[in-house]
Amino acid sequence: METVLDLYLTFPLPEWQEEDFEQLFKYCGAVEQVEEDFNIEFSCGDNLYLSDIENDDALLDQYDGEVSTDYPPRDRETGKQLALNKQHRFTIKYSEKSEEAVFYLNRKETSRRWVG
Repeated sequence: METVLDLYLTFPLPEWQEEDFEQLFKYCGAVEQVEEDFNIEFSCGDNLYLSDIENDDALLDQYDGEVSTDYPPRDRETGKQLALNKQHRFTIKYSEKSEEAVFYLNRKETSRRWVG
């Protein structure tokens, strides 16, 4: 399996990591895909997450499409935020044999998907 992306991100995201953050989105294709691949949810701002405000139309309109790196993402299953001011390792590996990308957060596999 070949490593195609291996980077560290800290939240709040320092300016010098912005290019790495963009690489992550570029490889995955969209914010929603990054969230799915790494089993996380990014804050939409003010330490809020879309899943917390999904029944509040006014807040949804205010934060729809927003991603804030001032707050750490959180685990989709547990709801626990990643640690602040700590480097988190985002790794993507590709298996040519199975044409599959494998995603790791802090060395823990989070998902796999066929990428042909």
